[in-house]
Amino acid sequence: MIKFFRNIRKKLASENKFMAYSRYAIGEIILVVVGILIALQINNWNENRKMQRQEIKLLSDLKLELQKTYVDLNEGIKYVSITIDDINKIEYYLKNELAYSKELDSSFGRFPHNFSGSVNSAAYNSLKTMGIGIIQNENLRMDIINMYDVKFLNIPDYTVDENLIRSSVVFPFYAKNIMYSENSTYSATPNNFSDLIKNTEFLNILRLIKRQRIRGIERFNEVLIPLNKLIEDIKTELDKKNIYD
Repeated sequence: MIKFFRNIRKKLASENKFMAYSRYAIGEIILVVVGILIALQINNWNENRKMQRQEIKLLSDLKLELQKTYVDLNEGIKYVSITIDDINKIEYYLKNELAYSKELDSSFGRFPHNFSGSVNSAAYNSLKTMGIGIIQNENLRMDIINMYDVKFLNIPDYTVDENLIRSSVVFPFYAKNIMYSENSTYSATPNNFSDLIKNTEFLNILRLIKRQRIRGIERFNEVLIPLNKLIEDIKTELDKKNIYD
């Protein structure tokens, strides 16, 4: 094709047809420019398709990661609530100076333990490595950043406080006054329950842990509502993008 146009140009030039040659040369330049623009447009279209597929993949990974976190937090709330019930049961026996019952073994064994409150952020780290600007929806992009960099930080903060209380207060007291069962992780019996009834230190430990865990449930719930909304927003965005995929 290029040889064909070159031959026409040579023929016009040899015949000294200047105007015809000029018009042809201009037309040839326009044709070349149009061809370049079309090639650039196709290249841009292909790049946009590639970026959109990467965005869909990242959003899908984020959705799965956030769904797992949502399930984990709900399970954490259930477990923390059980340990609060255990503390209430022990307090009831202490305040009413009741004789020890074997039903307390599980309560004594369980309440020192707690939900770890960790958040998986592998998909979010991949998104940051790729460049968070790949998320085209600006509102969704800001909500994702706010969830991981602001709201989720409340969870490890709570865990750090909880672990500090357990390691510095609860476990040292247990080492001296409570005997764990050999056969079960969540079963323990006081060395002398009658002494605990009059032990204000132990009663204060119970109240300290209970207050901390009530705060923990409040923090988890503060995250769950916007977390559920973010998951739904990502689903909606994926539905829109997959229509055109």
